[in-house]
Amino acid sequence: MSDECTQSVVHIYSNLLHNRWNVFVGAEEYVTWEIAPGRLFDGSVVDIWSKKDEVDWDMPIAGTPCTSTARHGRWRSFPYLAELDGKDGEALWGYLCKQWNNEHPPEKHLLRYNFFMLQADVLPNMGFSATRKRLIHSHVCAPTEDDVEESVEIFSEIAVEEL
Repeated sequence: MSDECTQSVVHIYSNLLHNRWNVFVGAEEYVTWEIAPGRLFDGSVVDIWSKKDEVDWDMPIAGTPCTSTARHGRWRSFPYLAELDGKDGEALWGYLCKQWNNEHPPEKHLLRYNFFMLQADVLPNMGFSATRKRLIHSHVCAPTEDDVEESVEIFSEIAVEEL
């Protein structure tokens, strides 16, 4: 076996033997979850993170509360990218607007939202402390072409009614 191959095998074995499963560490001292209340074009307020028609600030009771209980998979990293600035930050936060607007009619398009991370300590009796909330980001969504057309129609109707 060549030296390169031997080094690769040693590297693989060292990774396998030094895994970090953290099986015997203590439980988390706190739980976190996110919400993102957003104002829609029709004036209603929804939670765009969990895609629910109402905003619920309480700890999720379904399943174990943990980071991003409302979204799974790669979405779990979303709050940790919050410090991105410039074009990267705009692309990140703007994506929630685009996603919401692509799934809803123009009158339900998103105007703006706030993204919050909420946290509660796990108490010794397995209860939870009062919830702390932290504003991660406020975002104003860029209007879509449909939004502009909807605005023109609404203002046209108002102008006709006033005449």
